[in-house]
Amino acid sequence: MHRAAGIANAFAAEGWEVTVLAAPERTFTDNAMVDGSLLAAVDEGVRVERVPFSAQAYDNDVAAWSPLRARHPELWNSLRLARERRVFPEPGFGLWRRELERAAERVHSARRVDLAIGTANPHVDFIPASHLKRRHGVPAIMDYRDAWNIDVFSGGDRVSATPAERRWERELMAEADRIWFVNEPIRRWHAERHPEHADRMRVVANGFDVTAGRTPAVPFRPPTDALTFGYVGTINFGQFPAEALFAGWALARERDPLISRSRLVLRGHLGRTGVASEELQSLLDAAAAQGVSYEGPVAKADLADVYAQFDALVLALASGPGVTSGKVFEFAATGLPVVSVHDRESAATSIMSSSPVWTPSASLSAEDVAEALSEVGRRALAQTPEDRAAAIAWGAQWERGKQLASGVADATALVNERKT
Repeated sequence: MHRAAGIANAFAAEGWEVTVLAAPERTFTDNAMVDGSLLAAVDEGVRVERVPFSAQAYDNDVAAWSPLRARHPELWNSLRLARERRVFPEPGFGLWRRELERAAERVHSARRVDLAIGTANPHVDFIPASHLKRRHGVPAIMDYRDAWNIDVFSGGDRVSATPAERRWERELMAEADRIWFVNEPIRRWHAERHPEHADRMRVVANGFDVTAGRTPAVPFRPPTDALTFGYVGTINFGQFPAEALFAGWALARERDPLISRSRLVLRGHLGRTGVASEELQSLLDAAAAQGVSYEGPVAKADLADVYAQFDALVLALASGPGVTSGKVFEFAATGLPVVSVHDRESAATSIMSSSPVWTPSASLSAEDVAEALSEVGRRALAQTPEDRAAAIAWGAQWERGKQLASGVADATALVNERKT
């Protein structure tokens, strides 16, 4: 969502008229997935076209279910999945293809579209641009926020990818005029698998957002001898390194008086649904005795105030060379000391390696995580106003608009070239 909104804003800022195709608001409000402050940050000139959408994962009103679905949900799901596979091979989203094509056609009929961008996942989001390219020759961009048939944690092929998914990806890539990726490892992996399209592949990185005129930068205040370490981001069991982080934190509290007086605050959604899995909840409950607290999600407009409550940040990420995470750029922008708890091969390392306030953990062992936490605690105590200002100045380069500028400029040149 952050990247999608950022792309719309970046084009609007350069004078483009932008129309966004989106699911109905009810899809999000009924599933408690709305951040009103982020909607308010979308450029007022951006037009939003709501496209009818229905998926079993989001249809929670049992009273609206058909008799077949209510009485025989397994059979109903199997029949729906079979229909989806015929339309577009993406469980839960494939049937949206037809509505998206109709919406793209309506928008184009009302006023000719000069450029169409699909940002995925879900990967059916690539369909409107593909439709306009095939039917009307509109230049098309595929924007990968993640990857489709590649595992970003390993760089290998996604084991569960079907032949239909691979075929669709090849065909969509063949149509696209540009293919954007969020970091170099993911671009390189795709270029190796699709060398015939490599010349159209670009890195268009993520960044931090300026919301309501505020950046995540944290004004300096002298720390006390009881620090507050913070993490802000989605907490997914199996990806968020909870076990490694909590084990290292507990060991640091045993060994380091500073850490024993300090606390670790986690903010963000628990998983994709906002409800912790049994395994994650068990880990959080056990960590509470060690000064770890989970304090809920954060609205985009409140991020700056939340970061200002922390003395240091814990960049806890899933391991893998293709993992960057949008939080990396926010953390960099705060100017606060940051400790990384992730694989050193992560793409996040390339972002943070030149930071004046970064402390990486040598590994995910409890020993190394504990040592890194103690080191960043010492750095937090020693940081001066001048140090904070220098760190904020370094982090300013990662603002999302600056990160997207090259992509917008390239797309503009592409369209202008086609017009001449």
